[in-house]
Amino acid sequence: MSGDDIRVISQIVGGDKTYKHFARRIYKEFKTADEERNSKVFVLYQKDAKDENIGFAVIGQSSAKMKVWESTLKGEGWVMPDFKMKKPAYELMYMYIRPEVRKKGYAIRLFKRVISFTKSNHIPAIYAYVGEVNATALDFYKKRGGRIIKDLSDEATSNAFLEWRL
Repeated sequence: MSGDDIRVISQIVGGDKTYKHFARRIYKEFKTADEERNSKVFVLYQKDAKDENIGFAVIGQSSAKMKVWESTLKGEGWVMPDFKMKKPAYELMYMYIRPEVRKKGYAIRLFKRVISFTKSNHIPAIYAYVGEVNATALDFYKKRGGRIIKDLSDEATSNAFLEWRL
């Protein structure tokens, strides 16, 4: 991931007020990954029929972050004590498709590319934390084979830790 990726992501998100924080957060993740040893961050883009970028997925590997997740999941009693994240553990950090082109299959294509990328790079599992005010994202990931490790949803939000073993 590079500074150019941050610029492209900012262009894709554009004026979408709901997700305008993405570029700032991704930049912080990028800087942290750049400073942390053995961290890797990859960006995949989704193009439309006009070859314009309309979406992106950010996949990252941070041993420190995954240790915290595993410890939290066990410490809270959300998983069995013998639960182990597959190593190296990668996180689907962000996935975004512009609102005006949603429900046209682009998100499915992008997610398939995420899976293909991880398989081709011999990544044994992807983890994600989904936190949304509606269930759309969580439902999308469940339909794509995401196994819920812990569902923290309530009547107002859809929050869950998910895993895809590849």
